[in-house]
Amino acid sequence: MSDTLTIDEIIRAPLNEGLLGISEVIRETREVLNRLAQSDITVLIGGESGTGKDIAARLLHKKSPRYGRPFIKVNCPAIPETFLESELFGYEKGAFTGARNSKPGRLELANNGTIFLDEIAETSYIVQGKLLQVLDGEPLMRIGGVSPIPVNVRVIAATNISLEEAVQKELMREDLFFRLSEVIVRMPPLRDRREDIPLLAEHFNYNYSERLGRAYQPIGTALVSQMASLDWVGNVRELGACVKKYVATGDPRALLGEAEEEGPVSSRVDTIPPSPVAAPAAAPETPKKTLSLKQATQKAVEETERALIEEALRNTLWNRRKAAKLLDISYSSLLRRIDAYKIGK
Repeated sequence: MSDTLTIDEIIRAPLNEGLLGISEVIRETREVLNRLAQSDITVLIGGESGTGKDIAARLLHKKSPRYGRPFIKVNCPAIPETFLESELFGYEKGAFTGARNSKPGRLELANNGTIFLDEIAETSYIVQGKLLQVLDGEPLMRIGGVSPIPVNVRVIAATNISLEEAVQKELMREDLFFRLSEVIVRMPPLRDRREDIPLLAEHFNYNYSERLGRAYQPIGTALVSQMASLDWVGNVRELGACVKKYVATGDPRALLGEAEEEGPVSSRVDTIPPSPVAAPAAAPETPKKTLSLKQATQKAVEETERALIEEALRNTLWNRRKAAKLLDISYSSLLRRIDAYKIGK
């Protein structure tokens, strides 16, 4: 994803489109991935659950010369250990009971493309040994096969645990660890990129509003500020789930992970139910004009900008020059925005 996207474009970007954000740490991560994408070097992506390792792997493929060829993801823990070998390497007819036909494995299906092995530490020593052979350029062999099958595939692996510790506990072959970790990219947790939280929250709000058929309404500045102060143990995945629940229920407490079971307290106009009690007759009110999508988006952009500027000013103890540098905008541009939004007045 380009770093030239505007705030409005980030908010409107499709879900899982790229590593969204304006923080320095996420920009550096994107730059590293863009450089690595141009080679076939094996990459190990580390980081906590929910930080976007899957998106990083897809970005490596999308920016590589292999884009347009297969991208095969294998969620290793989701496949029973007894089946993982056949899923990866395939099998020939009659190789075992139930093998009525030959079947290519996922490594074979990813030929000339990329295979992404998620949670690689959750594999057996047998699978790890055969995988090491493929990484070393040897042809693969289907289970029950007699003919080697050459494959040209780039391997990207991911883990949310320390592979060094997995090697010490003999859960991971040391030779495979060294082969996989030619380059290690660590995805930053959301608590280390708090300035991205307002943008990501509005991004999820916009997308889930469209998906769930809700009228898009920006999240208020006060709520966004509270969200930015949380640690988000589940990272971007948890943030997205909370915003989705908020959009679905209208309960603002969902944005803080505090929604309760007794029912929503709605802050979204389109989710407030009509009162069952008949009201006394009164003079009809002039209907409020509904904001157009463009107006609503602009309002969201302004609220998000204001929240980001206030956050930057707080983090720099109101040193405006440092805040401008943190936001990657000019000093004069920051002063204009402070004046326009009447921040601190």
